[in-house]
Amino acid sequence: MDLTNIICPEDNERMVINMGVKKAVFKGEEITYPVEVYVCKKCGLEIGTIEQTAKIQNAITDAYRKKVGLLSGQEIKDQRKKLGLTQRDLARRTGVGLASIKRWENGIIQTRSMNYALKSAFQGIKIGNLYNGNRSLSISRIKLVMKEFEEELDIQFLAKNDMMLFDAKYLWYADMLAYKKLGKSLTGATYAALPKGPQLNNYKDLVDEIRNADETKAEPLTADEKKIITRISVTFPKKSMIIDAAHREEIWKKKTTGSLIPYSDSVYLTEI
Repeated sequence: MDLTNIICPEDNERMVINMGVKKAVFKGEEITYPVEVYVCKKCGLEIGTIEQTAKIQNAITDAYRKKVGLLSGQEIKDQRKKLGLTQRDLARRTGVGLASIKRWENGIIQTRSMNYALKSAFQGIKIGNLYNGNRSLSISRIKLVMKEFEEELDIQFLAKNDMMLFDAKYLWYADMLAYKKLGKSLTGATYAALPKGPQLNNYKDLVDEIRNADETKAEPLTADEKKIITRISVTFPKKSMIIDAAHREEIWKKKTTGSLIPYSDSVYLTEI
């Protein structure tokens, strides 16, 4: 496509590049963002190339991030490179999957809790101890724990189109109880207080990674870790039971929506 000779489909006039600023309401916030499109001077029709459209989408998300105090994709990338970190290094520091870092740097908006994790990582604060339960995140071990629960409960985990509403509750209790009893979580996952209960933090980005993970590559579960899973399975043999129990936990109820639930709160569990 000859970008120097784009013709308006309405009146056959040659279109020219126009730089401007637009306003919009995005996620309930009024934002201002830069735009670059081709415009017909005769009729005013605007056309954007695929590349221009992608830039506009990133400009909208970055404007929103700035408005609500979140790091932009470019800021994440710049800070990471300034510290000499690879995307994988940053993923380990923040306790998320590599794919999440890539998405955030390329325009996907991170949650407030993950923004906090990113800022902490850039400041040299190892968030893992408090929010990962003294273990680095292991996607394959998350899959392994879920497979163990499947055998114990005879319930399918990671079902198609399932967004882990009950899966994550079992995982949360297992990680929290393991930290409380053994001093170390099972998976290294972080958890956020969401409206429907404790949830695997950034779960929308992780669910496909977990489904596709090879659990045979995970560190095997110890006898004590398996006992944790068995205890939870015996206590909550039905999905509805663990969902109801999680909703009664004060360490979830007292958190603001989106905030992380530290493993240190495990001493206040009341339902297990």
